[in-house]
Amino acid sequence: METTTANSPYQFTLPGHANASGSLSFWENSSLFPEGIQRCFWISKVKEGETRGNHAHWQEAQVIVAMAGTIELELTNVLGQIFHFKLDSPEKGVFIPPLTWLVARFSPEAVLMGMSDRVFSEEDYIRDQNYFAELQKRYK
Repeated sequence: METTTANSPYQFTLPGHANASGSLSFWENSSLFPEGIQRCFWISKVKEGETRGNHAHWQEAQVIVAMAGTIELELTNVLGQIFHFKLDSPEKGVFIPPLTWLVARFSPEAVLMGMSDRVFSEEDYIRDQNYFAELQKRYK
Protein backbone atom coordinates (compact mmCIF):
# COMPACT_ATOMS: atom_id res chain seq x y z
CA MET A 1 0.00 0.00 0.00
CA GLU A 2 2.98 2.31 -0.04
CA THR A 3 2.62 5.59 -1.88
CA THR A 4 5.61 7.46 -3.24
CA THR A 5 4.60 11.09 -2.91
CA ALA A 6 5.29 13.27 0.09
CA ASN A 7 3.45 16.54 0.42
CA SER A 8 3.44 19.10 3.19
CA PRO A 9 0.45 19.73 5.42
CA TYR A 10 -0.92 23.26 5.44
CA GLN A 11 -3.52 25.39 7.19
CA PHE A 12 -6.23 27.27 5.35
CA THR A 13 -9.31 29.37 6.05
CA LEU A 14 -12.61 27.78 5.18
CA PRO A 15 -14.94 29.97 3.16
CA GLY A 16 -18.08 31.22 4.78
CA HIS A 17 -20.22 34.12 5.86
CA ALA A 18 -20.75 35.86 9.19
CA ASN A 19 -23.42 38.28 10.27
CA ALA A 20 -25.36 39.18 13.41
CA SER A 21 -27.18 35.85 13.36
CA GLY A 22 -23.99 33.74 13.37
CA SER A 23 -21.30 32.26 11.19
CA LEU A 24 -21.55 29.70 8.42
CA SER A 25 -18.39 27.91 7.28
CA PHE A 26 -18.15 25.25 4.60
CA TRP A 27 -15.63 23.30 2.60
CA GLU A 28 -15.96 22.37 -1.04
CA ASN A 29 -12.65 21.37 -2.56
CA SER A 30 -12.75 18.87 -5.36
CA SER A 31 -9.06 19.37 -6.17
CA LEU A 32 -8.04 17.93 -2.77
CA PHE A 33 -10.71 15.23 -2.64
CA PRO A 34 -11.78 14.62 -6.28
CA GLU A 35 -14.07 11.75 -5.24
CA GLY A 36 -15.62 13.83 -2.44
CA ILE A 37 -15.57 13.24 1.30
CA GLN A 38 -15.70 9.49 1.85
CA ARG A 39 -15.66 9.54 5.65
CA CYS A 40 -16.39 12.11 8.34
CA PHE A 41 -15.58 11.58 12.02
CA TRP A 42 -15.37 13.61 15.22
CA ILE A 43 -13.46 13.20 18.47
CA SER A 44 -14.52 14.77 21.77
CA LYS A 45 -14.11 14.34 25.53
CA VAL A 46 -10.36 13.75 25.32
CA LYS A 47 -8.88 13.73 28.81
CA GLU A 48 -6.38 16.43 29.68
CA GLY A 49 -2.85 15.37 28.84
CA GLU A 50 -3.95 12.64 26.43
CA THR A 51 -3.17 12.81 22.72
CA ARG A 52 -5.08 11.43 19.77
CA GLY A 53 -3.95 10.47 16.33
CA ASN A 54 -0.52 8.96 16.93
CA HIS A 55 -0.56 7.40 13.48
CA ALA A 56 -0.08 8.07 9.77
CA HIS A 57 -1.84 6.79 6.68
CA TRP A 58 -0.39 5.19 3.58
CA GLN A 59 -2.90 6.70 1.15
CA GLU A 60 -5.63 8.57 3.05
CA ALA A 61 -5.64 12.38 3.12
CA GLN A 62 -7.63 14.31 5.71
CA VAL A 63 -8.84 17.78 6.56
CA ILE A 64 -9.04 18.50 10.30
CA VAL A 65 -11.20 21.26 11.86
CA ALA A 66 -11.64 22.24 15.53
CA MET A 67 -15.40 22.57 15.87
CA ALA A 68 -15.01 23.72 19.51
CA GLY A 69 -12.08 24.53 21.77
CA THR A 70 -8.46 24.45 20.67
CA ILE A 71 -6.58 21.61 19.03
CA GLU A 72 -2.83 21.70 18.53
CA LEU A 73 -1.48 19.48 15.78
CA GLU A 74 2.06 18.25 15.45
CA LEU A 75 2.59 16.74 12.02
CA THR A 76 5.72 15.02 10.74
CA ASN A 77 5.94 14.09 7.10
CA VAL A 78 7.89 11.20 5.69
CA LEU A 79 10.76 13.58 4.81
CA GLY A 80 11.16 14.35 8.52
CA GLN A 81 9.77 17.88 8.34
CA ILE A 82 7.78 18.88 11.44
CA PHE A 83 4.78 21.20 11.24
CA HIS A 84 2.79 22.78 14.09
CA PHE A 85 -0.73 24.13 13.71
CA LYS A 86 -3.15 25.61 16.22
CA LEU A 87 -6.83 25.24 15.37
CA ASP A 88 -8.91 27.53 17.58
CA SER A 89 -11.81 28.36 15.30
CA PRO A 90 -14.16 26.35 13.08
CA GLU A 91 -13.16 28.66 10.24
CA LYS A 92 -9.67 27.08 10.08
CA GLY A 93 -8.74 23.73 8.62
CA VAL A 94 -5.53 21.77 8.15
CA PHE A 95 -4.90 19.51 5.18
CA ILE A 96 -2.97 16.37 6.14
CA PRO A 97 -1.55 14.42 3.19
CA PRO A 98 -0.72 10.71 3.25
CA LEU A 99 2.51 9.61 4.97
CA THR A 100 2.19 12.27 7.68
CA TRP A 101 2.41 11.31 11.36
CA LEU A 102 -0.27 13.09 13.40
CA VAL A 103 -0.34 13.95 17.10
CA ALA A 104 -3.34 16.02 18.29
CA ARG A 105 -3.56 17.74 21.68
CA PHE A 106 -6.97 18.93 22.89
CA SER A 107 -8.08 21.72 25.18
CA PRO A 108 -10.92 20.85 27.57
CA GLU A 109 -14.20 20.62 25.66
CA ALA A 110 -12.44 20.58 22.26
CA VAL A 111 -14.15 18.75 19.40
CA LEU A 112 -12.17 17.63 16.35
CA MET A 113 -13.92 16.94 13.06
CA GLY A 114 -12.05 15.04 10.38
CA MET A 115 -12.96 14.59 6.74
CA SER A 116 -11.23 11.92 4.68
CA ASP A 117 -10.87 11.14 1.01
CA ARG A 118 -11.16 7.39 1.71
CA VAL A 119 -13.40 5.05 3.66
CA PHE A 120 -11.96 3.50 6.81
CA SER A 121 -9.36 0.81 6.17
CA GLU A 122 -7.23 -0.58 9.00
CA GLU A 123 -4.64 -1.61 6.39
CA ASP A 124 -4.10 2.07 5.51
CA TYR A 125 -2.92 2.94 9.05
CA ILE A 126 0.71 3.14 10.13
CA ARG A 127 0.44 2.86 13.92
CA ASP A 128 4.05 2.06 14.82
CA GLN A 129 6.12 5.24 15.18
CA ASN A 130 9.39 3.29 14.93
CA TYR A 131 8.27 1.82 11.61
CA PHE A 132 7.36 5.34 10.42
CA ALA A 133 10.87 6.49 11.40
CA GLU A 134 12.28 3.68 9.23
CA LEU A 135 10.14 4.90 6.33
CA GLN A 136 11.57 8.38 6.80
CA LYS A 137 15.09 6.99 6.18
CA ARG A 138 13.93 5.71 2.77
CA TYR A 139 12.60 9.11 1.69
CA LYS A 140 15.45 11.33 2.91
